[in-house]
Amino acid sequence: MEPLPFDLNNLHFFVMVVERRGFTAAADFLGVPKSKVSRHVSDLEASLGTRLLQRNSRKLVLTEAGSEFYGHCVAMLEQARLAHVAMQHRAGAVTGTLRVSVTVAVADLLLAKVLPSFLAAYPQVKVAIQATNRNVDLFEDRIDIAVRGMKATPESSDLVQSRICTVRWGLFASPGYLANKPVRSVVDLEMADALMYRSLDETDKNWTLYKSDNSELLQRTNVQLQSDNLATIKSVALAGAGICELPVYACRDELANGTLIHVLPEYRSRFGRLVLLFPSRRGMTPAARRFADHLRSALFSLLRSDERLEQEDGY
Repeated sequence: MEPLPFDLNNLHFFVMVVERRGFTAAADFLGVPKSKVSRHVSDLEASLGTRLLQRNSRKLVLTEAGSEFYGHCVAMLEQARLAHVAMQHRAGAVTGTLRVSVTVAVADLLLAKVLPSFLAAYPQVKVAIQATNRNVDLFEDRIDIAVRGMKATPESSDLVQSRICTVRWGLFASPGYLANKPVRSVVDLEMADALMYRSLDETDKNWTLYKSDNSELLQRTNVQLQSDNLATIKSVALAGAGICELPVYACRDELANGTLIHVLPEYRSRFGRLVLLFPSRRGMTPAARRFADHLRSALFSLLRSDERLEQEDGY
């Protein structure tokens, strides 16, 4: 077999530029100078004898040749990654870098208590955490594992879902707020001031409440605040501004000291299914599988019996 006319490492830099839509973004993602990225792509174009990218100060576009070559590059890099995974499986090596995406709530309230024991057990594994509430593309962002809350009915997806447990959510308010606006039944929520865990683009004005048999009940309410940050919602509720929805584990201390009261505890404000997401079961490294197992066991054990419903099946 004749040697290739180009450096295979150059393919990686080229793919990163295309996927990140620019040299600067690719350099930031890779943690290298922009000049290095540009040099690798220029060397690749020189070895191929063709222009792959048309670029100016405002825009970067694949040429026709670049578009065709990009497809081959992605396929080759994926095969190289799978080859590396296969060798790791053969060696049983728990090494490498894991890219993990979690929601902000999971990162702040749970993951910080889980990571140290994993890192101590597997010192050759490096973990890169992305804490965000936005939807992420596991393939484009090269995420190995994501931890997310899912709806009651699993969404159709090309991703592999592995359920951990159902986290119990509830409605909570300060004693002072309830003294002025008592809530003794679901219909009282219509006149309450709701502090809802919602993204800015969500417009639903209803509480979606779940009974013990998982049946749904919709109750209209007055949305006083909506935020995708649980800490903000809890702080406003503690100040007496309304009724908030939180995971029970997120207000463990406040329930103990009486600064928050569980409102209508027979209902859950969210279904709360917590799952692990993987881009592919076949391509999981030993490190990713161990990390997933550790998350499953540790996260579940951190939740008290009144803060969760059940532990789910594995892979």
